[in-house]
Amino acid sequence: MKQIAYLLAALGIVAGCQRTTGTAAAAASAPYRADIARLCDVVAQSGADRQPPGERLLTVVNWLPAHLETQEAHEFLVRIQPLEGTAKADALDAEARRVGQAGCALAAEWRADDAGH
Repeated sequence: MKQIAYLLAALGIVAGCQRTTGTAAAAASAPYRADIARLCDVVAQSGADRQPPGERLLTVVNWLPAHLETQEAHEFLVRIQPLEGTAKADALDAEARRVGQAGCALAAEWRADDAGH
């Protein structure tokens, strides 16, 4: 009988963990969502879009650290840093969607760069 009680308790815990009380976007903090939005729009926000595509990286790299507010955003960048091409773009797109964004311009640019090589 105790084993059944434990089994039911475990099933209740598992079922409870599977229920959500809100969206994944709500689970992300507002500052982190803003950081992901900045990251996705970094080319335009940094002014790098006014430079030739091959010369944008330095502008982005100089602008981004001073404009990300959360440690979580910095950690996300560290996690995706080893990825390349489409895999990196997919990871960024997935994170943008997770926090409630419809798309990510930086991910699209990474895909275009990957297709051009």
